[in-house]
Amino acid sequence: MKQFIVGSGWKMVKTYQDSIDTARELEKRLEGFHEFPVVIFPSFPAIPEICRKLSKESALKIGGQDLFWEDEGAYTGEISGKMLLEIGCQYVEINHQERRKYLHEDNEMANRKLKQALRLSLTPFLCMGEEEGSDEEVRCFIENQLSELLDGVGEAEASHIIFAYEPRWGIGKKNVVGLSHIQSVHHKIRGFLAKRYGHNMAKQAYIVYGGGITMERSLDIAALPDVNGLFTTGCGIYADLYSELVHTTAKMLRQGEDR
Repeated sequence: MKQFIVGSGWKMVKTYQDSIDTARELEKRLEGFHEFPVVIFPSFPAIPEICRKLSKESALKIGGQDLFWEDEGAYTGEISGKMLLEIGCQYVEINHQERRKYLHEDNEMANRKLKQALRLSLTPFLCMGEEEGSDEEVRCFIENQLSELLDGVGEAEASHIIFAYEPRWGIGKKNVVGLSHIQSVHHKIRGFLAKRYGHNMAKQAYIVYGGGITMERSLDIAALPDVNGLFTTGCGIYADLYSELVHTTAKMLRQGEDR
């Protein structure tokens, strides 16, 4: 079975108690599942209680929706990587399109956050993606963005990054991004990584897709050769849907391996 991971960013959607209840129900529905990592990114206030209630054998892994690039200081409203580690996080989102849109974060800020996460051994879901454009414009955008996001990041560090392709024009919209486009951009990302870090690193890299994922299309997307995971909100904020996505994807990947 090809290497795979699924993640769900819960944004600012669920209340404190709803987040806890959903995580507990999800854990029950995924009992005994360990075929690939299953990550949730709840709102910060709910994370400590979710982590406290999860069993040691839980299939669920927890991530933070952001972090700041310093360990501590006068940065009102921010959260540090050390805080995330202390409350039980193993993963962290960086450079999500909504933070770029509403908070005007840019590649330089994301690069500083990425280096901080890697220094602290938090596994980053590093988001990237274009507005819109022709095939060549998309290629140039992705290569330029990755060059800036990965500035000063070596091969050993980069091997710990989950690269999450999320075209801004596809987020929250169903059936907008074609399968051929998804595969093409993922292949371009892998090609960029090969040029920068070598073919072995690129072959082993996790490149996941997020942007308008539906249950109807999830298996088709997961089966694409250069897709190593799914990153979803719509299919991930409900325990029944998210667990179904995980189980059906695992079954499809096993069947593909047996062919």
